[in-house]
Amino acid sequence: MRQKAIMQSRKVQFIIFALFGILMINSCRVSLIPNYDSAIADQIEQTSKQVDKFYLMMLEMTSRENDGRAFDKFTEKYVDIEVELNSLLIKNKVKPLNENCVRICEITLQLWEKYKNEHKTDNTLSDGLIKLNRLTFSDLFYAMLVAEKAKEIISNPPE
Repeated sequence: MRQKAIMQSRKVQFIIFALFGILMINSCRVSLIPNYDSAIADQIEQTSKQVDKFYLMMLEMTSRENDGRAFDKFTEKYVDIEVELNSLLIKNKVKPLNENCVRICEITLQLWEKYKNEHKTDNTLSDGLIKLNRLTFSDLFYAMLVAEKAKEIISNPPE
């Protein structure tokens, strides 16, 4: 009878220990994403505005006729925006576990350089290309911002 009581006690101890272990496992979370960075989020928003304004101004204030959209009229702005994109890329590269954001920045920078070189080669941009480029960059900056904001939500989940 005493042996039976000891076995029952051990079963109860095992169950309590197992439940405690399960609770400990569920309460410990390992986060494999970088922390939210409000400065990067702000820079994404500002750079997005610069790109949007760049294409809108080109669309509204210039025309293809009479070299109104000649590349040399936009060189300085191309450089200014490329500097911002490089800055975003570097800031994202130095954060550990940030591969997704780095990749979005790399794609954005590659497309910026590609579109800039196409403008340089053709020495003009059509209204249609301006609108497509603007939409492409809008989507890329949206993806960057969502990725950054997701870090904030994961770091501070709603209760």
